[in-house]
Amino acid sequence: MIILFCSDLLHVLGRTALVPLRSTTFLSLLIAFAIVSILVASGVTSELDNSIFNTLTGSRSYTMDLIMVGITTTADIFPIYFSPLLIVALILLVRKRSRRIGAILMLVILVTALASLQVKNVVHRDRPSYEFNVEGLEYNVELDAITVASSSYPSGHAARSAAFALVLSYMLRDKRIGRISIGMLLWLYPLLISFSRVYVGEHYPMDVVGGILLGLIVGNFMARVFRLHEV
Repeated sequence: MIILFCSDLLHVLGRTALVPLRSTTFLSLLIAFAIVSILVASGVTSELDNSIFNTLTGSRSYTMDLIMVGITTTADIFPIYFSPLLIVALILLVRKRSRRIGAILMLVILVTALASLQVKNVVHRDRPSYEFNVEGLEYNVELDAITVASSSYPSGHAARSAAFALVLSYMLRDKRIGRISIGMLLWLYPLLISFSRVYVGEHYPMDVVGGILLGLIVGNFMARVFRLHEV
């Protein structure tokens, strides 16, 4: 369900997902996020969420556990000095040719993180009561929040990864590997992050759907305000 939803959304958004703020697509994103948030807050999605969550967490394997841990940690922002997303933004920032994009990417990541925290404070949803343990691996699931604990909705990891993919997909929109567009290929990243967040038991499916929508909204807003489309 998660992958199909995101694939359809990507098809609608087009090549880079960078859309005008007054467009029908951006308005649709706002409406979709509002609807998902209301449904989650009201508990309407609980039965579906639990069903998908139990299916994913009930079909684990050791190899898959290691892969999912590796994937999910790439969207961490704490500790800040070891955040893969912020490191990429910093590398772009220090390079003269990509300095503006790096600055925009840094702001997009941080503002998206703050936005997800604010929504968490509005939609108080308990995280799944599931303990993810991998034999021989010390792994503490990062709560992606400044406080000790945070609401499950929306997924900050999904939001950040979507916003990150939006900026980089625009930056690399004309780059290709054979016939494959690198910009389009980047959209696999938020899909993998979303899947991993449910797999490690930190979020329900609708949490990551809401996270992706929020990341696209904030990413588009920030990118347009700082005129990424003119780079």
